[in-house]
Amino acid sequence: MKKFLTLAMLASFAVAAHAADAPNTLAKIKSSKSITLAYAQNAAPFSFDDTKTFSPAGFSISLCEGIVAQIQRQLGLDALKINWVAGTTPERLAMVAEGKADMECGVTTNTLKRQEKVDFSTVTFLQTGALLVRADGGVKKAADLAGKKLSVVAGTTTERRVTEALASAKIAAEVVPFKDREDAFKALEDGKVQALAGDRIVLVGLVARDSSRTRFALLDQDFSLEPYAFALRRGDPDFRLAVNRALAVTYRSGAIASVFDRWFAPFKPSDVLIAVYGLNSMEE
Repeated sequence: MKKFLTLAMLASFAVAAHAADAPNTLAKIKSSKSITLAYAQNAAPFSFDDTKTFSPAGFSISLCEGIVAQIQRQLGLDALKINWVAGTTPERLAMVAEGKADMECGVTTNTLKRQEKVDFSTVTFLQTGALLVRADGGVKKAADLAGKKLSVVAGTTTERRVTEALASAKIAAEVVPFKDREDAFKALEDGKVQALAGDRIVLVGLVARDSSRTRFALLDQDFSLEPYAFALRRGDPDFRLAVNRALAVTYRSGAIASVFDRWFAPFKPSDVLIAVYGLNSMEE
């Protein structure tokens, strides 16, 4: 009996120690009256630096600002300061995992491998992986990439999935990784590569930079499906619930429609994306 009591006490101490080590993001936010959000600087129209306002902007940023407003109300704060921290996808995920950022607001695909290090909100967007090519590059379909080069942002799911898709189709193209999307796009502009792999709607934003609308073309073929979500620290269910509750309010109220139109008009959400928002607009 004495031995049993000792084991029970040790177990209770272990549970208490684990609870003490678990992150309490909401308490930290309430105490500091601030929240730190990691974002992408050049992933328009989702997350980018607005040169007019000198602040982050985009679809993901608007959703995150809505989440912050909901959390502010939940915590009963008069004000809640946002500290924005820029980084690439691997950098943003590392910041969240290490507690240097409370949440990230970029173009991050939720994968099981990434869930080993971070948690995720409900899905915020569904995207497909596509290829942007030079109009004069002779690439009309993916098979035409044989013997050619395509650029991609290093450390993204796109890098892995386009490599797998090319291998599966037995297309001998060279995948050239770059640190960020700007460098990858410049390589395409300069003719150093013949294609750029990325998320379709982000590539649409890059095409929009060409006033002539004749220099680039998007191939019709897609090579992946990318469910975007916001990365959060693991082991903090209360904060994840607060984030998902805020997103549910945005979806349920219909506010998501105006956010979408602001950043993607004249494009309309697909039937699948509308269904995703419906599924995640759960009631209290």
